[in-house]
Amino acid sequence: MLLMDFLFILFFITTLVLTVYKLQLIKTIKKNLPPSPPGALPIIGHLRLVLSATPFHRTLQALSSNSTQYADYMLLKLGVRNVIVLSSPHAVEECIHKNDVAFANRPHSIAFDYYSYNYTQISMTDYGPHWRNLRRFTATNIFSSTSLHASSDVRHDAVRCLLRDLYKSTNNVGAPRKIDLKLKFFELTFNSTMSMLTGEPIGDGLCHTKENNWFFDVLRGAKVPILFLAPGDYLPIFNYFDVFKVKKSLAASSKNRDAYFEEMIERYRSNCLAKKKPKSILDVLFSLQQEHPEQYNHVIIKGIILAMFTGATDTTAMTLEWAMSLLLNNPETLKKALNELDHNVEPHRLLEDSNLSNLPYIQSIVQETLRLFPPAPFLFPHVSASECKVDQYDVPSGTIIVANAWAIHRDPKLWSEPNKFMPERFMQLQGLGQGDSNNKFKFIPFGIGRRGCPGDGLAMHTITLALGSVLRCFEWEKIGDEPIDMSEGVQFLLPKAKALEALCKPRSEMLNVLCQI
Repeated sequence: MLLMDFLFILFFITTLVLTVYKLQLIKTIKKNLPPSPPGALPIIGHLRLVLSATPFHRTLQALSSNSTQYADYMLLKLGVRNVIVLSSPHAVEECIHKNDVAFANRPHSIAFDYYSYNYTQISMTDYGPHWRNLRRFTATNIFSSTSLHASSDVRHDAVRCLLRDLYKSTNNVGAPRKIDLKLKFFELTFNSTMSMLTGEPIGDGLCHTKENNWFFDVLRGAKVPILFLAPGDYLPIFNYFDVFKVKKSLAASSKNRDAYFEEMIERYRSNCLAKKKPKSILDVLFSLQQEHPEQYNHVIIKGIILAMFTGATDTTAMTLEWAMSLLLNNPETLKKALNELDHNVEPHRLLEDSNLSNLPYIQSIVQETLRLFPPAPFLFPHVSASECKVDQYDVPSGTIIVANAWAIHRDPKLWSEPNKFMPERFMQLQGLGQGDSNNKFKFIPFGIGRRGCPGDGLAMHTITLALGSVLRCFEWEKIGDEPIDMSEGVQFLLPKAKALEALCKPRSEMLNVLCQI
């Protein structure tokens, strides 16, 4: 009897799934959809591509480069969802610039159900009044030129903490000392973000205090392939059984993170109310909460805290790690960077924000690193709010749009010797974080349009200041004679597969400065 019941349920589910698939096929057959690569299977479509051991951005880049029909747009059938991959500046301009309102929403996913605070977090909420309010807050209080200037002390303190830590690790040691740069760079970005949020001064080991230690470990070890590749997102039947324990894992992680944020809010609220003038992001948020309790309730504040940590820690630390890896593999470029630093920064002085505008080559190294290894090889996904048309193609409502920034950054039609590390290609650009005004859609590490990353200026200042400082104060060498392994991790973000370790010792001309930090 139990066997018959099981077979009946299995037959019912199979029939239902096939019926839905057939209805979708009939519904879309009359539409002029973007070209789709062959090999899609019934029901699961192209999901087998997602499960490949090759990083997904490389898999799709190979497909788009092998045929001109996929050079701009490529439609993937991932279970019940349609995903259009943009692989050219033209496609990015058409979808995310010219039609950015039509694609301004974010797709819903199982991960977002747990991590978006009911889709109120700025990077995950739909386009509308709430998003505009959050964007206005971040633009005014975090990322404006005035705010960047006001937060310069925080960046300087975080970098000095890093330099002091490196000096303590290498002082009184005859030979260079092995340093885990992945860890050090993450500590830097964590410290800086925590200090901006809370207003607390940065000291040795801020991120290893008792209350922060577990959260530091969670962030440092966070894996995000699950964000858009959870089976239930594309085959809803998995949502009912949770075979892969996805929901259970997300629920536990979300509960712990939420408890940490609640504790943080309560800890700093009383201190904030006693201050006459706001000094930190939390101070500003608490003040706004008193004036507009509905717009800045606990949930909204926790979402802003989450956005600060997720947007300003891993991605910035990854870029620094990739930049140092590239420089260690290219000693001539490293030598040019040191020459620029020594000629444009006063002797026996640490690097400061005021020096950055005089360091175009260091800026170019950062930009070239972002070209080769954008922290998010796929820009944060968009979704069509309603049926629309792009170029000659029909785009059904609910279609997910992703731009393969990694493929665009390495397109030989756009870049000479695209796989080669050549910072000189960016030397003609002026200013931190600016792209080529004539080809701004071919360099998009921070996205584009109204849903582009608002923190590009902060990121560029932090990365340039940190990279220039560690190069100016210390000598760096590879461990052994083999080149640094540049393999990429298989995640939604783009970490190094193998954490960077390098040999480090203080530069003799900076010893007096380092011992006084």
